[in-house]
Amino acid sequence: MNARWVVWSSICLTLACGGPGDPVVDAGPLDTSCGATQWPTYPCTGTTFEEKARCVPGLSVVRVPEAGRAGYERYDLRFLQPVDHEHPDAGQFSQRVVVLHARADAPVVMMTSGYDLSLGTQLTGWFGANQVSYEHRYFGQSKPSAIDYRTLTIRQAAGDAHRIAEALHWLYPAKWVSTGISKGGMTALFNRRFNPCDVDATVAYAAPVSHGLADPIYGPFLDAVGGAPWAACREGLVAFQKRLLARRDVLVPQLLGEFTLIGADKAFELAVIELYFAFWQYTKPTNPDFGCAKIPPEGADDATMLAFLEAHSSPRVLAGDDSVRHYAPYYYQSLNELGFPAPYEAKLAGLLKYAGADNASTFMPPEIPRPAFDASSMLDIEQWLASKGERVMLVYGEFDPWSARPFVLGQAIDSFNFIVPGGTHLSGIGSLVPTDQEKAIKALERWLNTRYAPMLRAPPSVTEERRPR
Repeated sequence: MNARWVVWSSICLTLACGGPGDPVVDAGPLDTSCGATQWPTYPCTGTTFEEKARCVPGLSVVRVPEAGRAGYERYDLRFLQPVDHEHPDAGQFSQRVVVLHARADAPVVMMTSGYDLSLGTQLTGWFGANQVSYEHRYFGQSKPSAIDYRTLTIRQAAGDAHRIAEALHWLYPAKWVSTGISKGGMTALFNRRFNPCDVDATVAYAAPVSHGLADPIYGPFLDAVGGAPWAACREGLVAFQKRLLARRDVLVPQLLGEFTLIGADKAFELAVIELYFAFWQYTKPTNPDFGCAKIPPEGADDATMLAFLEAHSSPRVLAGDDSVRHYAPYYYQSLNELGFPAPYEAKLAGLLKYAGADNASTFMPPEIPRPAFDASSMLDIEQWLASKGERVMLVYGEFDPWSARPFVLGQAIDSFNFIVPGGTHLSGIGSLVPTDQEKAIKALERWLNTRYAPMLRAPPSVTEERRPR
């Protein structure tokens, strides 16, 4: 994560675009293996979205005026969820949900960041869709007063999404698509695996798969990322990392932030190690402000060196006290089921005090118990997608280290895997080459039974905050 935010731009393809919500008359029938799912309904005399939503047990609704999105009404919801879906009497927590309401008969985009609440996705505006955004369990404001981390599993989180879908499907009977970026994309796939009929399709951006707590798959990718044209940049980044480590005694006292949990010196070293990964994850090498040409040269002053480090791999954001506590649920999930990359540090040998410390356990607050890693979880998701997946779209950036091991579609039906040439972790459908863009849009039109018409309804802004991973 970094203070710098990146906004995707939406691109209107040269397609026959009708009005928002116009049905696609030439689309073939969707696969109906889920059948006519019977969603719960509730006794209700309400006529508006707000009135009807209040009829759902455990759901509170507040309308937010002036949501800032033309054609949309915003509603902030709180939904009571069981801490343990297998034992619903074991306690509850209140989960944040935000609905951007366009029309009751419009399709629905269901999204999560996999972390805190996020409101932006291109798909909403592209198709004039309603949007249901929810905060992942145990992040932000969506957590009980005391967290039992044993209930922070991908299956429990999928149970949360399923109950939200149950609560709102009767209000939105049209097609649904789930989506998310990075951990949000992973979460959308996890939800689909356990509740395949909750949505009609899934679009997962930059969704990685890690095998183990020190997955070596990322090392060879990072060795060669960008190919021959960017070999000098790769070498320049490593040389800069070495200069940072050589000046640590001078630079560490200048760091901003509190580091009582990990320690400033260790936080600095971890941030320097992460710099190489983070650079390729988020930055195009041609970026005029943060790219290869801006790597501080030999002899650069302290302020210039620290500014470049802060722009790509902030010690405070990676390992400061506030960040460590805020992102503890992510690191717990990494230790429990998600896995984690092996440290990319071999080229810095001889300059490290804490070799091997760039792992998920290091970033966990000491009071949270470390779980035993369950290697079967990701293998189960991979096997499900490759054998039983339907209507799944994957989008990866070519230079993004998280694309080192993407999900594989295998025998998934009516599904697509797209790669953005030279793309980063924030690559989207609008970044694809024109032929792939057109293929993706046509699939979405068919899945949602709605015309692509981005110029007729302004989409919510799409932003993705840089996170420690």
